[in-house]
Amino acid sequence: MLDFELLRAFVAVVDCGGFRRAAERLNLTQSTVSQQIKRLELETQRPLFRRTTRSVALTDEGEMLLGDARRLLQLEEAARQRLVAPRLSGMVRLGAVEEVAGGSLPSALGRFAALHPGVKLEVQIGVSAELIEQLNAGRLDVVFAKRPLGTSNGRLVWREPLVWAAAETFDLIPGATLPLALYRERSVSREAALAALQGGDLDWEIVYTSPSLTGVRAAALAGLAITPLPESAVIAGLRVLGPEAGLPRLPDLEFAIYEKARPDKPATALAEALLALAQGPSRPTI
Repeated sequence: MLDFELLRAFVAVVDCGGFRRAAERLNLTQSTVSQQIKRLELETQRPLFRRTTRSVALTDEGEMLLGDARRLLQLEEAARQRLVAPRLSGMVRLGAVEEVAGGSLPSALGRFAALHPGVKLEVQIGVSAELIEQLNAGRLDVVFAKRPLGTSNGRLVWREPLVWAAAETFDLIPGATLPLALYRERSVSREAALAALQGGDLDWEIVYTSPSLTGVRAAALAGLAITPLPESAVIAGLRVLGPEAGLPRLPDLEFAIYEKARPDKPATALAEALLALAQGPSRPTI
């Protein structure tokens, strides 16, 4: 039978896009994760990754194993929680960005509530910077947010591309000023987009601002502007614009779990439940 720790390392490398970030999420060294993958390849007698100096990609055998690995880890986690979950009570104040609140967060909270019926949840939706500030001020217990660019705080859950999105009918006219729809407040996506544009020669203008993902996406759907979105937030009616359209590349977004300095048991249990989202069968959709 395949070792669950090896499968967990395998899924982490896939989700994080490499060994270094997988090691960070698992709180292991990079060499340990590499050894675990080698052991798994020995057990399966199959090469699971194609490695280059710049990237790690799944082989056909790795693709076949990935779905089974996710399902096995979910079953293992569910069985463990049922058998060893302590009886907890109290309240946990959770802060979450809209990008995750509209995705798989509700189902994760439902599973947590079923396991810990004595714990009450209070959920606040906001932008990453404000939620992290409230956590540091003691007004929240756990935060699920985008990690500010260039930082390594929090516990990485997953990473995904940040892309330029526009209506399918939007015409990008060469030489014309680029209309932008951005978050109104401090936002990781906004800062990444502006940093990318400021390093190029494009003329651009912020024509629409909103405090929410729903707002900036609505502006893009209406054809008013283009907007930076997590890849999972690109819905029907939108298309992705890339370098072929003359737009600068955007960095990946990292979603992470933040906990207060001295978390109590209910807060720790919720953080672990949210971290388990990375072992789900598919990337959360928004």
